[in-house]
Amino acid sequence: MDLIKSFIISVFYIFFLCLIQISILNPLLLFLGCYSYVYILFVLVYPYNRNKFIFLFLSFLIGWMIDCCMNSGGIHAFSSTLSSFLRLKFLQFFDGKNFINRHDFSIYEIPFIRKILYTFSLVFIHHFSLFTLEVINSGIFNRVVLFRTIFSSIFTTVLCIIYFFFKKVKH
Repeated sequence: MDLIKSFIISVFYIFFLCLIQISILNPLLLFLGCYSYVYILFVLVYPYNRNKFIFLFLSFLIGWMIDCCMNSGGIHAFSSTLSSFLRLKFLQFFDGKNFINRHDFSIYEIPFIRKILYTFSLVFIHHFSLFTLEVINSGIFNRVVLFRTIFSSIFTTVLCIIYFFFKKVKH
């Protein structure tokens, strides 16, 4: 019963993030074609000790929903699934093996600097794969991809850190 409850809560969280992404952040163009893809927040905060297959499926689902609304052909689904696949390795890198020993580990407990580095690294991987796949469609790979990746990653990381400040830690 707990698995079904957490799945339903995750699906509502996905719908909420997709609604924010599609209605507020997609029309908001920063500069040089940079956007903020805040739906990656789902991958960042999903509890690590839950079923990994369901997590990969939900990550694919959120990317697929964004792809359907933006008509982008699967690049968001691939990027969100890739970042969810690599998330555990990034957690191990930035927090060591500490979180594996604890069943009640939460991303909110990581020290602030490590949290920023973890968030930026995962967002950077997501955005780099997203923009690389976007450019492959046009056939021109140049420095603009790197600039768009860096600036979009910075803006998305700032939004995620703002979320972490307002999210209360449950103990």
